[in-house]
Amino acid sequence: MYDRFTRALASCAIAAGLVAGCSSSRDERAAVDSAKAAAPAADSAAAAAPKAASASDEIKAAEDSWRIALVSGDTVTLAKLTAAEFTMPNPARPSMTTTRKALMSDIGGGMVQSDTSAISNLSVRENGDTAVATLHFYWRPSRMGKPPKVEESTVEDTWVRRNGSWQLVARRETAPTK
Repeated sequence: MYDRFTRALASCAIAAGLVAGCSSSRDERAAVDSAKAAAPAADSAAAAAPKAASASDEIKAAEDSWRIALVSGDTVTLAKLTAAEFTMPNPARPSMTTTRKALMSDIGGGMVQSDTSAISNLSVRENGDTAVATLHFYWRPSRMGKPPKVEESTVEDTWVRRNGSWQLVARRETAPTK
């Protein structure tokens, strides 16, 4: 009886090995067939892939990201988008220019907070790795805990591409609205 059991077990093992061998080669063939079938789809997908974003589209996205980071107090994103030499002159007092350090301090420290902002009439002029965006900027900042006050102006932002990313170098108010 022990002998019959051993033979049956060995037969099962051999049969299982054959079945496994057959199924693995069948699986391999199926994988190769699937790869061949997918190859034309991959080629057509590459042909239909969207073209790279233009500098104008990248600046528009960067403007929106900068605006959102400013309002949400996200100094990490704001720091990535704002160049070390950033300046923003105060139109009423040109000698009082906001630097990147002051901007980060005011936003990160909660000295300037806003619950609303928007951009409109955004146009971009590009020249190589430099771009100038002109836009209408609206927001409701609260400064040093005072009630929020609506501020609107037309601004001109100068962006420079560095290491593949755009950074805001200067923001200048060209026409206050309110």
